[in-house]
Amino acid sequence: MEWGRAYDPYRHAEVLGAEVVVSAAVAGWGDYRGGRIRIHPLLNQAEARCTVAHEIVHHERRDDVLGYCGVYWLDTRLERRVHAAASRRLIVVTELADALRWSDEPDEVAEALVVDVRTLCLRVVDLSRREFDELHKRLGTWERRALDDVRRSAARRLRSSRRAG
Repeated sequence: MEWGRAYDPYRHAEVLGAEVVVSAAVAGWGDYRGGRIRIHPLLNQAEARCTVAHEIVHHERRDDVLGYCGVYWLDTRLERRVHAAASRRLIVVTELADALRWSDEPDEVAEALVVDVRTLCLRVVDLSRREFDELHKRLGTWERRALDDVRRSAARRLRSSRRAG
């Protein structure tokens, strides 16, 4: 399942039978209920793409029926897992390496990958050791940061963006 920039969540939703609707009535970026994915009209292209991919994972998991339990930390964990699955579809290591050759600024890398910075940071936090090694191999970097350092840096960026938003 290697997709990356080639992944079209709108097409995927259509194949799965989920309807994508733009609606200002959405609280937040988007939601999913009963086969309908709603996204907010003020999202830019990358944000909308990430939101639809995220909501597709909810659709596949049937989270509108089976997922949420009302316990904050469990629902937060579910959201984190769903977004991690969506980020894997949207960002593959080969394309991440190409974007990192061009820039190491998160905003520019996210733009090159057609994702939002939050999705980029979550994908970096979730890099496996094998993916991290492949990334360094593709980049051909001599100076190598530890995977834990990269994850901490991405996690800090996530926390600061959450506070600002």
